[in-house]
Amino acid sequence: MVRLQSQLVSTAALALLLGPTSFANAWSLPSTSSQSSTSTSRRTWLQTQAVTAALLTNRSPALAAGPPSPAELERLRKGHARVQYLLDHWDDETQVCGKIIMSDAERRQVVRTEGSGSAGCEKTPLNVQSFLGYKSTEDPLYRVDKLMVRAAPLVDPDDFENYLEVVEKYKDKADNSAMMAYTSSWGEANPNGGKEVIDEYLERTKLDVKDTEMYLRKILGYLQLEPLPPSKNPK
Repeated sequence: MVRLQSQLVSTAALALLLGPTSFANAWSLPSTSSQSSTSTSRRTWLQTQAVTAALLTNRSPALAAGPPSPAELERLRKGHARVQYLLDHWDDETQVCGKIIMSDAERRQVVRTEGSGSAGCEKTPLNVQSFLGYKSTEDPLYRVDKLMVRAAPLVDPDDFENYLEVVEKYKDKADNSAMMAYTSSWGEANPNGGKEVIDEYLERTKLDVKDTEMYLRKILGYLQLEPLPPSKNPK
């Protein structure tokens, strides 16, 4: 642990000498064939970035953004409110009904094979990405992991390592949610695919989104930010 702390401080000191831009260009994660080694490397990188951010806070604003402002931290609360809304209105947000033009024969066929509740409905898995910050730069969760790392100096020092571990888990689950949503969107077009494949992957997507919301809520707790009520357009 002492050796790791020494490495972190040394790397942070290098960042102070090079400046954040040069340091970012020079720093790269070591390649590894072990999943556990990769996880450790990522966590070490997150810790290094957070320590560097803390040290750079005392330097010129031109060299470092420093910890996020209250307005920036509000992105976390708004993003969490949107993810809660998505989970509370999952069916409404992941399917569109009544907009598919079908003949009477086609409509009767859908009712026979899928039930009356499915007539005229089409799954829209990619909407999930819109709630997680993967569709628009204006979304509060767009590249929010970088904001989370910058916020690390605001966390209780005793919780520092645990906080960064939660940030890492959040990023993993958010990325996986977006990937599963994309996979679900192609469920019917792929060989051996069909509507049941879309539904299966969409259900797995929902489980990942639930975990994403949980880790995001934990991050709010570490930063002592009160969650907002679920909302599609939080103010």
